[in-house]
Amino acid sequence: MRNASTTVTPDAASGLRFLVSGGLPDDWDERAGTAPATLSKRWINLAEGRVPGGLRTFGLYDPDGTLTMGLCGGVQDAPTGHPRFDPYAVLSGASAGPGVEIATEGPHPWKGVDPEHVFPACVVMFPNYETVPAGRDARDRFTAEEFVGALTRWTREQGIRSVVHLYLRSDRPEYLAALQSHGACLVPMAERCDMRVTWTDFDGYLATLSRNRRTAARRETREIRERGIEIRERGVRDEEPDLVRLRCNLVAKYGGVADPEREAGSLRYLRDHFGDDLLVIEARKDGRTLAFSTFIRDGDAWTVLMNGADYDDPAASFVYFATMFYRPAELAPAVGVRTIGYGIGTIAAKRSRGCTTTTLYAAVQVNE
Repeated sequence: MRNASTTVTPDAASGLRFLVSGGLPDDWDERAGTAPATLSKRWINLAEGRVPGGLRTFGLYDPDGTLTMGLCGGVQDAPTGHPRFDPYAVLSGASAGPGVEIATEGPHPWKGVDPEHVFPACVVMFPNYETVPAGRDARDRFTAEEFVGALTRWTREQGIRSVVHLYLRSDRPEYLAALQSHGACLVPMAERCDMRVTWTDFDGYLATLSRNRRTAARRETREIRERGIEIRERGVRDEEPDLVRLRCNLVAKYGGVADPEREAGSLRYLRDHFGDDLLVIEARKDGRTLAFSTFIRDGDAWTVLMNGADYDDPAASFVYFATMFYRPAELAPAVGVRTIGYGIGTIAAKRSRGCTTTTLYAAVQVNE
């Protein structure tokens, strides 16, 4: 029964119905309302493999079929060990170590807990490191209470031992409060970095930085020019062998397994599904690409998605900062971009270059 693609739990008191369905509805973007950009269908499809057990949509609907509140997730049968997406790794403290640094401060409510006591688990998350409710009443406390209650009942009916939310944004207090009212424990997971574009030119950007960082940025950009390195922006091409090579360099540097076919496939997906909304900012010298960063546009926001660099070439020093921070900060006001999302990780480097941070949470309920 737990693996059925669709389950309906009626809520007679409110007239709402709770529906669990496989995948995303074809009209998800219309139903989702004013949700953050990474909750759109093209973003979810980009990374849905991160969701355990196959992506499902959890939705609370009015009698007329309007989605009042919805989230995505899956059912995970046992720990996977993935440091960022396995709830057992996060909640036991295994993800808190160097190199990952997720939920470093705790609490770690599953530390020492036998996995059999908490699995199978319903893992609620959107796959791009931010989770909030979507739908017409996404910020309504009553609807949040109804949704969390219905999700809890459904998991108990299915024999699911726990419900874990990952990467919950802190600017949705209505939903966090509803989770806590149903007994959820909140665990700070990570800091999310965003750059608010409040300037009109590059000097204005530099003025927002500390004196030492401002001096360093000027020195770095001057050295880049003196080395004959060009920082430029363009769209993505049909084939990107240089970007694939540099992306593999980054993956290998941080202990991953470099897979050129996978990286080339990701770039093709971006080209096919994000098209003109995808911007590549690259550093080049003598016909070679030394570093790159990609930015996806949604409305007045950019989101950084992929980057890479030639770590063996001394000429590549500082160009990472130019493609990730300096050139985007210079371009943003001219094209109407007001926010640049830098995600999680390398917090100190991002803060020192103009980002502010907000906390993302995990929430865990264990069904008694």
